[in-house]
Amino acid sequence: MHAQLNEPIEVLVKFYKAQVVPSFFKWRKRTYRVEKVNLVHHENQGENKIYYFSVSDNANFFRLAFSTRDLSWRMKELYNEG
Repeated sequence: MHAQLNEPIEVLVKFYKAQVVPSFFKWRKRTYRVEKVNLVHHENQGENKIYYFSVSDNANFFRLAFSTRDLSWRMKELYNEG
């Protein structure tokens, strides 16, 4: 299943060397542990920079977005096999 979303989430991150690494996030009243960060990239939207984190737990793949304009996180995509 693949779902395109744009929902707010809460994210707990670690700062490792010069990187921000998502560790856990809360979405729809459920907490997910990030087991692996698969890809990080960004795009500029005017003065706003959006960082995209493709992450996975043991069962799902997620695309999370962080906005530097308002320091908010959003769930952008979900991929799972169920």
